[in-house]
Amino acid sequence: MKKLNAVGIISPHPRIMVEECKLSILLAKDKNKYCALCPELDLVTSMKTPETTADDMLEEIKEYAHEYMGDFDVYSKSPNRAHHLPYVEAVVSCKNDWELRMLTEVKYGFIHV
Repeated sequence: MKKLNAVGIISPHPRIMVEECKLSILLAKDKNKYCALCPELDLVTSMKTPETTADDMLEEIKEYAHEYMGDFDVYSKSPNRAHHLPYVEAVVSCKNDWELRMLTEVKYGFIHV
C-alpha cells in the first residue's frame, strides 16, 4: 500500500519526520563540570555529567514554562520575559518528554572566558 509522505509524494516506505526545533540547549564542558544554557529562555544549569546536565535543563524548561503560565500577567508584561511567550506556549503544548526533546536541539562546546 502506497502512502503520501510529508511533501505529497507517494512512497511505499515509511519516513522519519523531524519537527523544526524551537529551543537550543548549549552544553559546554568547564574543567570538572558541564553547564547548559537555553538562550531563548535565559536559563542556565550545571551538573557533573553531560547527560544529567541536559536532563536537568529539560526539567528547568518545563518548570519555567509552568511558572510563566501560572503567573502569566507578570511574566507576559515583563520587558525581559515577554518575548519568551511563544517558546513557553510550545513547551506547555508538549504532551510528554519525547515531544519536549523534539522541540530542542543540543549543541556541544567548551566554555571560553
